[in-house]
Formats: sequence, structure tokens, C-alpha cells
Amino acid sequence: MRPPGLFGRLKAAVVGVVHVGALPGTPRSSLPLTQIIDQACQEAEAYKDAGVDGLIVENMHDLPYTVCPGPEVTAAMTVISAAVRQTCPQLMLGVQILCAANQQAIAVALAAGLDFIRAEGFVFSHVADEGIINACAGNLL
Repeated sequence: MRPPGLFGRLKAAVVGVVHVGALPGTPRSSLPLTQIIDQACQEAEAYKDAGVDGLIVENMHDLPYTVCPGPEVTAAMTVISAAVRQTCPQLMLGVQILCAANQQAIAVALAAGLDFIRAEGFVFSHVADEGIINACAGNLL
């Protein structure tokens, strides 16, 4: 018998995505970080109340994406993810930092006590609207 998966079972899980507002240092940033944190926690609470199995925090509104976001994005995602972790301590919680900021996502997950990351371009390189995204499995592992 195989051990249960990340979410404690072998069958499909429902994972909600907390799309945080545009972060400091990005072109569309307009809100103070405290407000972005509050909105993310409210969204996480709604997902938790709806019965999802887990959450992933993502910087969806940091348009246009850059291949290597600044350190202020990593810092903000750490604070936001830690706040969401406090809001939903029992849920599996992960992070993705767009675009392919997988090393930064690992750092955020470690600092905020998260359970997983979503890595873009883990095995295969591809061309995205941001440019070439190289495979990163070796470096991440």
C-alpha cells in the first residue's frame, strides 16, 4: 500500500489560490502592505470556511511579471504567507512566486512554515511571455 499523498489521501484535493494584491516594487502596486496582508487573510478565511483541503499564496497581480522579482517581493510574500499560516494553521499551505522565482519560493516557504511550493519550469524549459524559463530541478533539489 502506498503512503497517503501530501494532503493525507490518495484522491484529488481542492486547493484554493490566494491571489495577493500587487506588491511593493511592482508597477501596479498601490496598497500598503498591511492592507494586502488583511485582504489575503480574508480570502484565506473564506476558502477555509468553504472547506478546501489546502491553499497556495501567489503574487498574481504583480503584472507585468519579471523573471527575477526584487527582494521586496520575496520579503512581502514571506510576511503575507506567515499571516495566512496563522489564519489557517490546519490547512496545507504553499506558495508560488511568479515568474519562476522558485528559489525565492523555497525561501518564503521555509521562513513562513509552509508545506510546499509550486515550481514553474521544474523539469522542462519553455518560452513564456517573460522570456525563456529554464528548468530548475537540479538547483531546487
